[in-house]
Amino acid sequence: MGPLMLDVTGYELDAEDREIIQHPTVGGIIFFSRNYHDREQLRALTKDIRNTAKRPLLIAVDQEGGRVQRFREEFTLLPPAKAFAQSKEGKALAYDGGWLMAAELLAMDIDLSLAPVLDLGFDCKAIGDRAFSDDPQQVIHYASEFIKGMKLAGMAATGKHFPGHGGVIADSHLETPIDSRDMIKEHDMTVFQSLIDNNLLDAMMPAHVIFDHYDSSPASGSEYWLKHILREEMGFKGVVFSDDLNMKGADVLGSYSERAIAAQRAGCDMVMLCNNREGAIEALDGLPQTQVPSLESLCKKPTGEYRDLINTSKWQETAKRIARLREQWMEKQA
Repeated sequence: MGPLMLDVTGYELDAEDREIIQHPTVGGIIFFSRNYHDREQLRALTKDIRNTAKRPLLIAVDQEGGRVQRFREEFTLLPPAKAFAQSKEGKALAYDGGWLMAAELLAMDIDLSLAPVLDLGFDCKAIGDRAFSDDPQQVIHYASEFIKGMKLAGMAATGKHFPGHGGVIADSHLETPIDSRDMIKEHDMTVFQSLIDNNLLDAMMPAHVIFDHYDSSPASGSEYWLKHILREEMGFKGVVFSDDLNMKGADVLGSYSERAIAAQRAGCDMVMLCNNREGAIEALDGLPQTQVPSLESLCKKPTGEYRDLINTSKWQETAKRIARLREQWMEKQA
């Protein structure tokens, strides 16, 4: 698979989408809300993408739950991560939620939901209730169950945003946050280390945050964080995604082509550039036409025929439990 993940324009592929998908540097497609009308349309779109590519291709989406859920109609409305940690049945529900989220996507022939969020705390504008907790042990506890549920369905897990986005207020979609704390390794990173040690993470996504006590580059473009710390010190052997290089947090890395190359050189196996077709084409032209065999390890591995993962009694019962949790969460927020 090629090292670039990008997006497509709408409900169906247009001529430019098809040309880009066929480019050997493209190894993945990520969906957004604009790509979804209903389940029948989504199945047709994923089928068309795979037929157009004529080679293995990762198809992904951000379907965490809460405010970050791209597909809503005809999907179970999922609660945010914080809701699991605040429920008396949170451990079991996190497991169910991970399975349900993964099963509903696998049924659409989608490989990955880029989840879960492993950041600490709720104050960051980019994170908020996407975090399970502000306590590392609580995040480890609930995230582990959520991941185990994902894996039961057959989906790989992606931890984000390494080494921890929760210590800043600024939103890296809009600017490049700077975290000057000197205890990231002893605090935020303990979550990532624990899940790596327990073989629960298949992929990692670094933050567009500069941790200036340690390094002058954002983690997403830092050899220090990705090669020295994540690979060498922490022993992570999975796939590393960049976060979206169209985000303002990546501006310090240069032009779109320079961003993609910097992220790749820093240690990202797959770089992502979305919602900017001109920038994506620039990155496409600038990246070397390398192939990343490890990406194929993230392709869906459903425990049964993927269409059979939903509309079963297990799916119906699980969907009711998770929908009930979301309703209770929404009532508390009202």
